[in-house]
Amino acid sequence: MNRLFVFLLFACSVACFAQTPHLKSGSTVYIEPMGGYETYLAAAIVKKHVPLVVVMDKDKADYIITSNVSHQTPSQPGVVVNDSSVNKNAVNSTNVNNGSNDAWNQGWELGSQRAAERRAAHAALGSTSASIAVVDPRSSQIVFAYSAGKEGTNQFQKTAEACAKSLKEFIEKSEKPKK
Repeated sequence: MNRLFVFLLFACSVACFAQTPHLKSGSTVYIEPMGGYETYLAAAIVKKHVPLVVVMDKDKADYIITSNVSHQTPSQPGVVVNDSSVNKNAVNSTNVNNGSNDAWNQGWELGSQRAAERRAAHAALGSTSASIAVVDPRSSQIVFAYSAGKEGTNQFQKTAEACAKSLKEFIEKSEKPKK
């Protein structure tokens, strides 16, 4: 009987210690410097109401956030060519008897041209991708990891907010009582 009790006690203690650490509300985090991106990430944590406390002293942190950020801009600017040589008044042989299709086709061409201009302007801004990892400094275990990639304006802010939102959801999900 005593052997069974000792065995069960040992098995339960091993199972308890083998669990991965949980990121809990109110935990303190230190964000490692990452070329200015740490400011965007700290602001996003506050903006998205992530239930963590950001500290400036690494020794006082329960967890450390590390990241990798890359920004790519196109090597050559995107160019949109407005082809004004096309005769807008030319009539397609299939539309000879239907004048309303000409107006629709011209509108379609104009819309397509404007969409191409927007895509080119958007692509000219480049793209940013960021990945973060929340690490338990005592065990070196990665408790949370996430990657985000954004294109367009305010890319650093958008990737930081995506990371913060996912981090908040992770904390809230892990703290929900299991049914």
